[in-house]
Amino acid sequence: MFVVGGGPGGLQAAVSAAQRGHHVTLFERSDRLGGQVQLAASVPSRAEFLDIVRNLIAHAQRVGVDVKLSTDVDADLLLAEKPDAVILATGAAPNAPWWAGAAGSGPDHRVVDVRDVLEGRAAPSGKVVVIDELGFHQATSVAELLADRGCQVEVITNGMVVGQDLGVTLDMEQWNVKAAARGVTQATDLVPMGAAPAEHSAGVVLNLQHHPTGTDQTREVDWVVCAVHQRAEDGLYKALRAADDLPFTLQRVGDCLSPRRAHAAVVEGQRAAVSL
Repeated sequence: MFVVGGGPGGLQAAVSAAQRGHHVTLFERSDRLGGQVQLAASVPSRAEFLDIVRNLIAHAQRVGVDVKLSTDVDADLLLAEKPDAVILATGAAPNAPWWAGAAGSGPDHRVVDVRDVLEGRAAPSGKVVVIDELGFHQATSVAELLADRGCQVEVITNGMVVGQDLGVTLDMEQWNVKAAARGVTQATDLVPMGAAPAEHSAGVVLNLQHHPTGTDQTREVDWVVCAVHQRAEDGLYKALRAADDLPFTLQRVGDCLSPRRAHAAVVEGQRAAVSL
């Protein structure tokens, strides 16, 4: 059987299937396993998160999963190889928010995703607003990282608190202490309504609405970094579903099904393997 994608969902699917006697080949298009967990573990105070994939990688080696890195997989390859089963764990990609407008596109755009920062495609400087629509480590971690790089950072959320789910990992108090020490400010109950290039600088004018009162606010900053929902990388799944008479069973797990957190991908990888 084939697994496409070497993040936590794909790794768990490969390990569980191999444990059940399947000969498993796992394909990963990058040069290392781990998916977005590798990025998440690269920010301040999050190195331990890498354990989730470090342990799965070691387990995959023990149970004999055949790993092929730096390998792109398309529908033609899978249809030609005709494995007994295919599990897709192709992840998710950054998704520009609807309100970004012209400030979120073009060669000099200044509204970027947290992944653009962590993967080196963008290097914000000066005054930066981080938009927290996920309520977890994505926004707070990149805020710490940018503050450590010398940026003046404000985190804005539509919720009642920034990082509202950090209590799940017992990190809420630590975040507030670290934010205060770094001079990171926080603003709540604000919904982005639009962004436009600034008239007299290379920055961004961000329009916000305070949703409890309906009043409007603006921020003129150098960069806006978004921790917002991603889009599923489901192109391969759709291509296979469009094919006639698939010669194998097909499942998808993790973010390519619906972008969520790592534990959902791991659970789905296990379930997909057990169902074979």
